[in-house]
Amino acid sequence: MSATSLRTGAAILRALPATSAALLHAHALKLGVLPSCLHLCSAFLKAYATAGRLAAARQLFDEIPRRDVPLWNTLVSAYARSGHPDHALQAACAMARAGARPNGVSVTSILSACAQLRSPVHGRELHGYAVRNILVLDLPVFNALLNMYGKCGRLTDARTVFAVMGSVKSAVSWTCMINACCENGRPAKALEVFEEMRLAGVKVDEVTLLAVISACTKLDCRSGLGDWVEECALENGFLENTRVSNALIYMHGRMGKVRRSCEIFDAMGVRTVVSWTAVIQALAMNGHGVAALVRFTQMLRQGFQPDEVIFLCVINTCGHSKLVSEGRQLFKSMVEEYHITPWMEHYGSMVDLLCKYGALDEAFEFVLAMPVKPDPVIWRVLAGACRDHGNASLARKVMDHVIDMEPNYGGNHVLASNLYAANADWRSVVDVRLDMEVRKGASNRSIAVSYIEVNGE
Repeated sequence: MSATSLRTGAAILRALPATSAALLHAHALKLGVLPSCLHLCSAFLKAYATAGRLAAARQLFDEIPRRDVPLWNTLVSAYARSGHPDHALQAACAMARAGARPNGVSVTSILSACAQLRSPVHGRELHGYAVRNILVLDLPVFNALLNMYGKCGRLTDARTVFAVMGSVKSAVSWTCMINACCENGRPAKALEVFEEMRLAGVKVDEVTLLAVISACTKLDCRSGLGDWVEECALENGFLENTRVSNALIYMHGRMGKVRRSCEIFDAMGVRTVVSWTAVIQALAMNGHGVAALVRFTQMLRQGFQPDEVIFLCVINTCGHSKLVSEGRQLFKSMVEEYHITPWMEHYGSMVDLLCKYGALDEAFEFVLAMPVKPDPVIWRVLAGACRDHGNASLARKVMDHVIDMEPNYGGNHVLASNLYAANADWRSVVDVRLDMEVRKGASNRSIAVSYIEVNGE
């Protein structure tokens, strides 16, 4: 079989599903073309990784006696793209130990892993390696550096890389810089970068526009931005794009323009569960709890399958609007009718809902009946509700659980002290404060002491 035929086979393989790839893999082994043909090996690795079969990809890789740099790159990229950045870094280290010198493609994948791990130390080391060992850094490497520094909270370094790029920037580069500003608490700067991008004549794509909408959402005190970014979407032909419309619905909701959120939603030609979630959130965060539940009912009638996120949204809506019966029914429906396993956030929302309604005993029993161990936050929410409603007896039970879970967290002891003080149980307050003093490091605050002078002493 010629090298050209093998390369053609590798190209065809990339377009096949994993099941077909596995059959061809077995056939190639019978023909004896594996593992000698690295093009086919790389194609099989990519096919398995795309299907999420990383174990099969790794097994194939380990069976290849002669591994070149592109093959290592395929393995590292497979781990990075599949959300296993730690394995990607381990593979990169193994690559270096094997004497394979990482190139620009390697660096791009490894930087992606560093970004996922929020590891600026490894990212800077790799940046240094690239500068020293790669003659010319290409656009993908620069973009990966921008993304890594932005994700790792190194905005200054990201801006330095962005400036060094000069006129080489692509739409991806500009988007990475916008995201870096937005993710590091500089949404106004993100909009400035977007304006520079427009002035430079770079075509705005969907991903860029979503990043800009995210920045506007974080500047929700300036509602005029909503109209401006919507005009940008219209100018660039994205107003009918489902993902952009979803983002605009949420943005206008955050800015208090719930009517505009509903108008965009009603005008959408294609809706997803995310679209329904966005409009329900917009209604809920502006105090329209009943209208939000009406939308949820409409969604179900139209045949959409609710997921964990939208159930969390509607249960939170019930909490904000004190719709207790509806909240109970939604939680029950999620578990029994749709067979969705609740997240800790769902349990927390139900506890918050019951506490706001004043059903503290029911909330306590609900927490005790949870099939998973409740986290300290849920117990603290219940403890705070006991304080607000003056339920001292239940507060003691709750605080026993809180302190038992985090005995060395000073905030729990402060909360217990405040609960006892609210009920004028000063002996318990002193006991808690003394216990805090004994636990060195649990709290840095000194115990307050009052002095009374009697006869000059």
